[in-house]
Amino acid sequence: MGRSLAVGFTGVWLGLLVASWLIASLNFRTVDRVLGPELRPEADAALRGVTSSDRRMVLRHLGSEVNRAMFGLWGPAQLALGLVALGLAWRTGTLPRALLGGALALLLIQALALGGAIVELGRALDFVPRPLPPDVARRFGRLHAAYVGFDLLKAGLLVAAAWAVARRASA
Repeated sequence: MGRSLAVGFTGVWLGLLVASWLIASLNFRTVDRVLGPELRPEADAALRGVTSSDRRMVLRHLGSEVNRAMFGLWGPAQLALGLVALGLAWRTGTLPRALLGGALALLLIQALALGGAIVELGRALDFVPRPLPPDVARRFGRLHAAYVGFDLLKAGLLVAAAWAVARRASA
């Protein structure tokens, strides 16, 4: 039973991780869709007098704030899911513990070394005209790439951990 729950919690963590990627990118794509051919006449009338670039900047800022709020809640939720999964998988052996521990370590690196820097720089850039200055764009790009890279590694560790726990459960 404990092993099945460990696989379940690991699967929920993985599923929500993938959902966070989809939601974050959907927020920005929605801005472009809403301001494009799908712009409702009521919205167009309400925004009359606001340039199209300012409309896009304000709505992308809103999308950024939604993403920042989501990821602010998601970090502690991941920590809780990870700790429960680790506790449930503790007796299944060294490999599952190491894999789940590695995923938790990546989460802590994201939270302590990357998350705050991305939020701070992102907020500072929300209303900076595009294209961004190359040095700033590179800095934000590196931070974001590192965060996404850690997320991808974390997903791989979660898949491997679920497989290792499930394999031990069937043995």
